Amino acid sequence: MEYLIELLRADADGSSDPGSVSAERLLSAVQKLAPGSDRADGFCWLTRWISETSVQSVLLEMLAWTDDAPALAEMVDCLERIEIPAGFAKPAWTSLCSHFEDESNHSWGRSHALRGAMLLSQENAVLVRRLQASILDVSTEDDPQFLRHVAKVVGAILRRYPDTDFMLLLEQLATLDTVADEACMEIGLAKLREGLAAPTEEALWSALASAKKWFERSLENSERRPDAKLYLLCTTFLLSVREDGLRADLKDRLPELEIAAIEYTAFSQARHASHSWLAVSSRERFHWLSMATKLAALAHSLGKEIWLNVAIVIEDELLSIFYPGSEVFGLPSTPGLDASMQDATIRGMRERRYYLQALEEWLQVNIDHGKAGAVAELRETLKRSMEDSLNRRPFDATTTSRLVEVLEDAGFSEAAAKMGVSELRMHGDANVMVAQLWQQVIEQFATQPDYSRFPDARMLVESLVGLLLKFLAARSNVGVSTDPVASYLFRRSGKLPVEHDLQLDFLKFLQTGGAPTFQAEARDRGGGRADIDVQFRGVSSIIEVKKDDNVPDNATLAKRYAGQATGYLTTGVRFGFLLVLDLTDRNGHQQHISERITIERKTPVGSDTEYLIVVARVQALRKTPHDLK
Repeated sequence: MEYLIELLRADADGSSDPGSVSAERLLSAVQKLAPGSDRADGFCWLTRWISETSVQSVLLEMLAWTDDAPALAEMVDCLERIEIPAGFAKPAWTSLCSHFEDESNHSWGRSHALRGAMLLSQENAVLVRRLQASILDVSTEDDPQFLRHVAKVVGAILRRYPDTDFMLLLEQLATLDTVADEACMEIGLAKLREGLAAPTEEALWSALASAKKWFERSLENSERRPDAKLYLLCTTFLLSVREDGLRADLKDRLPELEIAAIEYTAFSQARHASHSWLAVSSRERFHWLSMATKLAALAHSLGKEIWLNVAIVIEDELLSIFYPGSEVFGLPSTPGLDASMQDATIRGMRERRYYLQALEEWLQVNIDHGKAGAVAELRETLKRSMEDSLNRRPFDATTTSRLVEVLEDAGFSEAAAKMGVSELRMHGDANVMVAQLWQQVIEQFATQPDYSRFPDARMLVESLVGLLLKFLAARSNVGVSTDPVASYLFRRSGKLPVEHDLQLDFLKFLQTGGAPTFQAEARDRGGGRADIDVQFRGVSSIIEVKKDDNVPDNATLAKRYAGQATGYLTTGVRFGFLLVLDLTDRNGHQQHISERITIERKTPVGSDTEYLIVVARVQALRKTPHDLK
């Protein structure tokens, strides 16, 4: 550079300040520099005074003269490091475009001229459009090394200016052996950006799956490109969440991800200025790497029953994945990504009630925290999901684990809780009408003192009403060919069934139906012997079994037999059960189940105590539907 300064002093009356001399004298001094590195050094030195009109004209001349590829590359590097005046950008862009459009020039020099043209157009939409047109005019039979750089520039412009024709050009370049890895890489990155902007979860997963395929093709067509490998791993991480949720084994794949990140860092060492569009993909990798890493960390945390550092899990892991668009990518709107990650987060969290408690405790301590609002929203979403999971049909894994927790908290062993939930799942397809009848019966117990006051009495009532309804439903439907025991209900002549037949049938049902503790012919109940005595945690009641051949309705049965039932209940709860074998001949028909179970009230003579009696009837003297008229 000293030589140029000396030339300026000799040619400009002793002045070494380029801005103080005329363009002619400055140009005369520059022309005396040797082509190549000397002229490139002179160009870079002069860019310090690029705001001067005289200097701009000389710099433009130097760009036009230069046909040396290394020198042109250094000049573009210098332009990348400074602020470009608006008046300089357009003529410089024209000069560089002429250079890369000339197929007779060296491919390396053309590549850097293309890079420079893109750099100069970044702040000028008109120049971007002109550059797009020029690039679309490039032939796929051009120099392969130049086409590789074309693919990179096309990808960089696509980030800011989505364009169908540019995507088609990349797909054409992806068919060329020497360009395929670069073009596939850029298409994959475009698909990732498409995923970030996806309005729905399905659109997100579709874009990610497409990106994964392009990254795989990029790897197949190259010698293990570090960038393609890293992005492929990150994309695979996200796609695995869709298939498997936030599983703890994601953590086991972190070492592979870390190695890929190190390799890519070495591969992409600060090759472009931060404001260059070509530098964007290097910055984007940090977002995707962070996303994959935080997914693995959160999956690991959700595999633990207790969080040792609640603040880190909530503030760094949970919120990052629950709001990935803003927390990880710094974008204002990523609806598809946010929705999919929120769904995965909630599915992972609702398996343990501890996680909800951890959120609530954090909010109590950090009420003024900047992220308190986001954590509160996460908590409410989790609460709603947990509530929904208990009411969901069909059951899923999270519903099961949640119910097991509830039963364990109620005092059941883990094994008993799991067995109970397993049995409950089997009722997912229960008869809706029977379930509605159960609810109607139970609602009439709402004001019964023992039911409302004692939880164990309530559980006994609800269990027995359910068992009675299941028994009625079974005996209303199951035929003799399926269960020969039911034959007593179809006997219409000869020796008719008696109440003992019904009692034995019901006792066998109780043995296999998950009933409370029961005893047949229990003595010393009100001074007599109860047909069936049932007990649950210190609460006892009775089931009286009768037969009757003249049954107009259940109210009549209550008048006939409820007094006997209440006689067994003078020191216990004020409710009981009456099960009647109905021998009324209805020409082989049976009434609808809703007519055969009711709640009746009985106040014994000389007493002020009202009892509730559940009256249920099983129809005998039946015919099969084929024989009914």
